[in-house]
Order: sequence, then structure tokens, then C-alpha cells
Amino acid sequence: MRRTADKIAEAALGKSIVDLRCKSIKSDLKEKVIGSTVLSVDTYGKNIILHFSSNIYLRNHMMMWGKWRIYSRTEYDSGKAKPPARVKWKKELIINKSANVSNKIGESVTNHSDRDLITNVQDDPRTRLVLFTDTHVVVQFNGPILQFSEDNPLQHKSISRLGPDALKPDFDTKEAKKRLKERTEMKLADLLLDQSFIAGVGNKYKSEILYLLKVWPFRLAKNLSSSEQEKLLQRIREVLTAGYLNAGRTRPQQQGESGKWNFRHWVFRRAGRRCWICDTPVIMDKHSSSRVTFWCPYCQQ
Repeated sequence: MRRTADKIAEAALGKSIVDLRCKSIKSDLKEKVIGSTVLSVDTYGKNIILHFSSNIYLRNHMMMWGKWRIYSRTEYDSGKAKPPARVKWKKELIINKSANVSNKIGESVTNHSDRDLITNVQDDPRTRLVLFTDTHVVVQFNGPILQFSEDNPLQHKSISRLGPDALKPDFDTKEAKKRLKERTEMKLADLLLDQSFIAGVGNKYKSEILYLLKVWPFRLAKNLSSSEQEKLLQRIREVLTAGYLNAGRTRPQQQGESGKWNFRHWVFRRAGRRCWICDTPVIMDKHSSSRVTFWCPYCQQ
């Protein structure tokens, strides 16, 4: 999310909005946005917020399927701007031989047959928002939450309830510890996805954080020692920062190693494959917590 916000800022920050297309915006707000300048592009947990000089705000939450793309005006106006590839959910069978268990893991793959391969953004029905500056066009696809308002979204409950943001330089460790103590009955795998504890941790990072912490994902938070609590907060920030700086990669790439997804993470989506550290097959658990968890049964005993 932070990387997406950076790209939007690079294209639009400090620039005037010369046109806007969005079916969900009220006409009076649209008039105020057009001609205004983008003052800031920031993230709060999984929310992206744009603030315009006309004191209008845009809050976007992409859920699991929204995307932003940036195009030059020349590319967009000429009809050469290509939309993001369409994807479908493919089920891949992975065998965990050591446990004699068959698991299905979901993986998004490009679907080259959908809607006759639309090649022009202007023809793509997934488009929800288009912001025009003199030099760039910023397009939002499939965004389930696009809210324009004159009220600061930071005051809305959907954001004000969020815990400290792990990627913010002013991360409030004291507040994070307080919220941890209020959630001691939660399993760690569920705790990390609770945005009111710490904002910004997604399901991928959950599994990676707990693997690097070397703790059983379904352990109750109350069973963490004081030193483990400190390490948990530290690992959360370290792993999210690594993902931000390395385009989502959480495991350092080794010399001569492939850049494919199977090498990018420690355990995430590696069910049945060997742990990088101990060679034990990674487990995918879909039943012990609210969302699927990947973990090593040896390293995380």
C-alpha cells in the first residue's frame, strides 16, 4: 500500500487536477476537486488518503482486488495505456509428503481469455476513478471503497480505531504494548491481522513475521514473555519495512537465485516445500485461525 501511495505521489503530488472521472462522486465535490492541487498522499494501515487543496479528501481501501496504475497523458490520450492483466483464482494441489496431506493453495494467475483481452484503459469496465493532471493520469481499478468527503477521514471510526501504523516513523511502541495487553486471549495468527492492534499487517506478512520470530502461530498472546513481546513489535516493523523496500519480498535474494515467487518468502505460499532453514516441509493451516497460515513445524515448535 505504501509503495502504491508513493507512485501516486510521484505522479500527482503538488499538481493540479485538470479533470476527474468517477461515478460515485457527488457533483459539488467533483467541482471542488477539479482545479485543486494534491497536497498529500498518505497511508493509514491499508487505507490510502489523498488531500486536495480545496479541502476535499479521498479515502481508498482496495480490499484484496483493487489496483492503481499511473500513465503519462500522451500514453493515455493516444489510447496506448494498457490496463492491468485480469486474473482468476487457480487452485494448485500441493502434497505435503511428510504429513501425507493434500493441500490446495490459491494462486492468482493471468487469465488471457477474459473480455477479449482489453488493451486500452479507456475501454476497461473495471475503472472506478481517473484523475488527470497536465502530465499524468492516475487510474483506480476495482476499488470497492472510494470515498470523497469534506471531513478528514482520520476522524472517521474506520481509521481512528486503527492501531499504530508499523511503517510510520513515529510508530508508538508504548501504545502498541498497551493494545497487546488488551488482546492477550487472541491467537498470534489472529492478533497480527487485527488492524486495531497494529495497522498494516496483511496475511502474507503475518506468516512471515511469526516464522522469523520462531513461535507457534496459534499460541495465545498471553503466553508471550516480555522479551518475546518486544521482539514481536520489532519483527513487525522489520518485516513490513523489508517488504516496502523490496517490492513485497520478505526473504533476501541469494546470489544467482531466481526472482520467482517461490524464492521471495520464508513460508508464505510454500506449503509442502522445504523450509529454507531446517528442510522440514512447510505446513498450510486453514482451520486453526481466521485465515490461512503458513508455518514450519520444526522452526516454530
